[in-house]
Amino acid sequence: MPPEDSQSADTPPALEPDSPNSRRPLVSLACRMNALSQSFPAGLLQEPSTLTILLVPTTESLLTAKDRETNATYVELAASEDFLASHVLRISGTTGPGSNVRDSRGKAKQFNTVNGRTVVVKESFVYSNKGFRNLNQAQLLSDQIYYPDSLDTQQWLVYYISRPLIGSYEPIKITPAILPNLVKGLRSSKDTANENADGYADSLSSSGSKKDVKSFNELLNNFPMIARQMQPGLEKVFKDFQKDIRDRPVAPSRRSSIYSRRSSTASTSSKSNGSIHSKYSNGHAAAPSVTTLRVDEEEDYLRKILETAVTAAIDLFQQVDKQQLSLLGATTDLTGPKVERLIERYVTEQLHDSNLFPMIRNTRRLEDQELESRIHGMQHIDIAQVGIEIEGGRKGKEQLVSRLARGVEEFRQLGVAGSPQQMLEILLTTQKVVTSDEPARKDIQRSGDDNQGSGESEKAPSTMTMNADTLVSLLLVVVIRSQVRHLQARLTYMRNFIFVDDVESGETGYALSTFEAVLSYLVSDSGGLRKASRRNKRLWQATKEGDVQEIKTMLDPRNESSEPGEGSQQMQDEVDEQAVVDDEPDTYDEQSVDRDDGDLISTHASKEPTEDGYVSEGSTLAHVFPFQAAAPAAPTRKGKRVSMDMRSFSISSEHSFISRTTTLDSRSSGIDGDTSIETLTQTQDTEGDSILMMAVEARQPGALDYLLSLEEYFSTKSVLEDSNKEGTTLLSAAVQLAHAELIEILLRRIFQARDQQEISNYFARADIRGRTVAHYLFNAPYLIPRFCDILPWRKKDKNGQTPLLALCRSYDHPEYSEMVNDSLQFATHEQGDGQPLHLDDHVDAKGNTLLHVVNDPSLAVRILRHCDSDANATNDKHFTPLMVASKYGRMDMVRALFGDKRVDILARESRGMTAVELAKDDEIRNRIDDMMLVSNVPAPDGRVTAVVRSFFVEDASIRLIIKSAVRNDNGMIGVTTCRRSLTDFENLAKWLALEHPASWFPSIFNFRSPFQIPSRPSRAVLQDIQVRLDKFLKIMLAHSTFSTHELVWEFILFPEIQPDMMAERSRKKAEIRNENIREDYEPVEDVREVSTFAEHARESIRSVNYSTKSVIRRSTSILVGVSNLSIALELCAKTFATLPYLPTPHVQALGRFATCAQLLPSDPYKFFHQDMQAIFSTIFAILSSLARPHSLINSIVNIQKAIDRHDSSLRRSDRWPLGLLDETRKGIHADAQEKAEKCREELRTVGCELRYTQQTVAGELAGWQELHAKLGKRAIRALAERMVVREKDRLESMKRAVRAVVELKNARGL
Repeated sequence: MPPEDSQSADTPPALEPDSPNSRRPLVSLACRMNALSQSFPAGLLQEPSTLTILLVPTTESLLTAKDRETNATYVELAASEDFLASHVLRISGTTGPGSNVRDSRGKAKQFNTVNGRTVVVKESFVYSNKGFRNLNQAQLLSDQIYYPDSLDTQQWLVYYISRPLIGSYEPIKITPAILPNLVKGLRSSKDTANENADGYADSLSSSGSKKDVKSFNELLNNFPMIARQMQPGLEKVFKDFQKDIRDRPVAPSRRSSIYSRRSSTASTSSKSNGSIHSKYSNGHAAAPSVTTLRVDEEEDYLRKILETAVTAAIDLFQQVDKQQLSLLGATTDLTGPKVERLIERYVTEQLHDSNLFPMIRNTRRLEDQELESRIHGMQHIDIAQVGIEIEGGRKGKEQLVSRLARGVEEFRQLGVAGSPQQMLEILLTTQKVVTSDEPARKDIQRSGDDNQGSGESEKAPSTMTMNADTLVSLLLVVVIRSQVRHLQARLTYMRNFIFVDDVESGETGYALSTFEAVLSYLVSDSGGLRKASRRNKRLWQATKEGDVQEIKTMLDPRNESSEPGEGSQQMQDEVDEQAVVDDEPDTYDEQSVDRDDGDLISTHASKEPTEDGYVSEGSTLAHVFPFQAAAPAAPTRKGKRVSMDMRSFSISSEHSFISRTTTLDSRSSGIDGDTSIETLTQTQDTEGDSILMMAVEARQPGALDYLLSLEEYFSTKSVLEDSNKEGTTLLSAAVQLAHAELIEILLRRIFQARDQQEISNYFARADIRGRTVAHYLFNAPYLIPRFCDILPWRKKDKNGQTPLLALCRSYDHPEYSEMVNDSLQFATHEQGDGQPLHLDDHVDAKGNTLLHVVNDPSLAVRILRHCDSDANATNDKHFTPLMVASKYGRMDMVRALFGDKRVDILARESRGMTAVELAKDDEIRNRIDDMMLVSNVPAPDGRVTAVVRSFFVEDASIRLIIKSAVRNDNGMIGVTTCRRSLTDFENLAKWLALEHPASWFPSIFNFRSPFQIPSRPSRAVLQDIQVRLDKFLKIMLAHSTFSTHELVWEFILFPEIQPDMMAERSRKKAEIRNENIREDYEPVEDVREVSTFAEHARESIRSVNYSTKSVIRRSTSILVGVSNLSIALELCAKTFATLPYLPTPHVQALGRFATCAQLLPSDPYKFFHQDMQAIFSTIFAILSSLARPHSLINSIVNIQKAIDRHDSSLRRSDRWPLGLLDETRKGIHADAQEKAEKCREELRTVGCELRYTQQTVAGELAGWQELHAKLGKRAIRALAERMVVREKDRLESMKRAVRAVVELKNARGL
């Protein structure tokens, strides 16, 4: 069987307007149709409306865009003949039944416009083609059946498109108005103009900006000629490096005699008021000690061959064609020093994984093993035990833990870095992260894309001022928690294998020195931390296991003593801080780390051995870049050794730059691992869990109860402030675990707080997801009645979910109904305004209301009846609550929603599908059809029959579902279901007309095909066909002649019908009827009486016909007016939203007001229009029936004239002389007599037919009048009932729209 909906699997359109009304034009379509018919020359638009399609651009595209070529707005162009004719398609042929729509869906189809141009439609897009000056593209959004504002009730099919097809489309930007003198705190118009001008200048400069080349590999990709010239040389450089590695001297046991010495002095360039005095500095202003590091021969040899490779690569770049270098300089911002850095990093990255870093790692293997062993023994240390003074109490510690967590995340990237330059960047970023209040700049840039368009610019991270001891302690925690391996090798790698930049001074030198101080401490002086780590682990393990006795032992002040073998003297004995002092320390020129790359000419080194090491001769790339100004030659400097310089000449840094010696002097007294009971009870693990949180998460009520009994260590304030790194409080964690005993223990302690507001704030405290303890009360619903008055029912998490929404989502909870029912009551009471619960306060970020998420029909009924609810509220996918219930198969919810008259059953989501089309399966769809059937008005005999649904099939035809239900004697309701095609209905009408030619019935022929655009079948045409056939069937069942006709009931009740058999039966019945008419009816002799009757009846009905057309026209005008009003309000709301001085509640109120004014698919006037169309179809049918007597009378007159002619011929033949042509005379006489007899027989037959028709029409006319009155009263009554429901709902929507404005006014005391 073909699928019921050929578009159900289609992807949604790429363009989804904010609301359905935005697809309709503001300019009245009636005016357009009138202009269309009046503007075209005679004969240009002669096709019927069923063979034309109107492409109508959206209102927004017409009002907010112009033609770039003519500079005329599209509103002005829309009234022109060229515009109108270019948007009217002439349909030459349609896809008929039998063809496969799926095969033609992805194919392009060409259509002609009425002015001879062509457009191409493919899938959901239309393209201008031949005859158009510009090639444009628009998207097909939706379709609609339109009735013009005239007495002519012909239909027009409208497809709304995203933009016009003519001209060069250019949006018109709306400049928001700013009133700086009226609103305090707003920027002046002059400042705004200046900013706009600056932004415009920046956009101009950025439009012509040069390429941003960040790596040498990217340079080679962007400039293939340079890559081609350098590729052979680079391959040789790498091969030579590999060869040098294989030929290196093997002397693993001998140390080099070369020493690199560098003195350490304190920087005096930092601000005196910008640093925190270190309490561990022992009063030293500067420590004149000197540290000397010895490098083994293998590392020195690696430095030598790597520097040779870098130098060779730079020399290769110098030999590149000058024209290519000029092109490089003209299209990029690269300078000589920048290219040197790129080349150095490129060479190092190519050699990093293969030989370079593995060999360095091997040389530092023993030191790294020892370091990693010591770090592993300190992984349970707390930040309060590393000598950091934490200000701000618990909140300050949480902020510090958050910064350290970001630092650990950044520092872990050190393990996957591919070059020393990248490692150094990671180290610098880590130090900036741990010393900043905000995440690093790169994290801000990474999240900048998510915040675009918010109108708020992110601030750069502010660096905190701290001394070196604090920085060492922070970096110490980062190193311990990150668990990165080979740190000694990485330090050597960063310090000794970067040649172009001077890493020994400035910010990089300070970062490396701090990092080295951390590693030195970990190796030589970390016994106190290891002891503290062991005690922490012991306490944490006891807490998690619930070993109260062990906890008591550890927290007993009498047992607060050092563990054996871990004294401070032993740690001091392990420290060897001997430094080799050199009388002639190396010196470097003072240079700022923030210097301009263009002002410095880096050098590459050509090595010549000296007794002190290697000397780098100045060699620049200045001559390679002719576009750069010549710079003074750099002074000759000695090659880098492995000495350490702590000097920083950067005045931009806020760090307090003190010497390494001072740091090492103070470290043993500051970072000693505080193991006091007070500090021990406040420790946190790496996940940020405190001792109390560990007891809660481990479900240990005994341990928690004992710990809370120690009020000198766990005060009520500290309990209220306690939370993990995710911001989860103790009570919230216990509630999430649904542990009743833990909850009661915590509640007893929490309610010891004297301030009731403090307790309320605790219950309202949110975690990083924005969720409070109330969001998790589905785990402990018994707490809802106890604390209903202090729960924050309207507080939303980051997903916009309130506690009430969270409870409604707990579908599988055993106490679901009772829990949500109580919550609705308490949330209503918490509002404090005495009004029903405002559901617009409980809408999540995706637009889901309580009706979208609730899963209990009784709760849904309560919300609909007793809460301030919008039954047709849509989420971000334009799903109403009924659609959600149908999609997920919640049949009880569907039934509950169907019971509310406000629910719009015909509402459509963004793809144009209704709730029944979104049903989970056929069973749900069938039950919804049953409810649609029951919603119809039953017949006098109690039977309900209706066409409940229609759908497309793949053979370019449609199917309609007919259901009929009646209550049986046993009280059960029997429902029959049939599927019929449009051809079946047409055959039914043809057979009925054959059997009863004198009876009236509505015409159902010449329907417009919904497949005129095969790739986008018209759902509006499909819905129109369904409505008209449903009205036809109901009229037939109320017809005085056909209500009991067997053919009608077979069509309704029998799922399978045989058209051939039914057609043959109707033909035979028609023959029998004709015979019975000749036998049972006397022919009419005086036709004047029949003519007078028919004419009088027609005259009386013509007035009804004119009045009905007038009512239909006025209802159409109302529909168009309401639609235009809603569009105008929506556009007004969008425009007013651009005004920055309007308060947000006012903007939101206007938007909500525009939403409540939208024209719904089940608008009362729309239903009334359909009812009036059905009434008009009966009027047209009875008029057609009354025209049949006149047609028969005309036939009788014509037959009588023929008889008179034949009689006259007979009389003329009698005058012929006897004997003259007797045979011919006899023949003519016999022929005339025969024809006269035949005409008299035909006259009698037609006379009998006229008599039959007169009696039939007269009998059915009375039934028609009764039916007409009944249909009219029913339509008016239904309009009144629906209008009452709709206007009440609209009034409530308006109240919701202005509520926020009223609250703002009351808050201001106006």
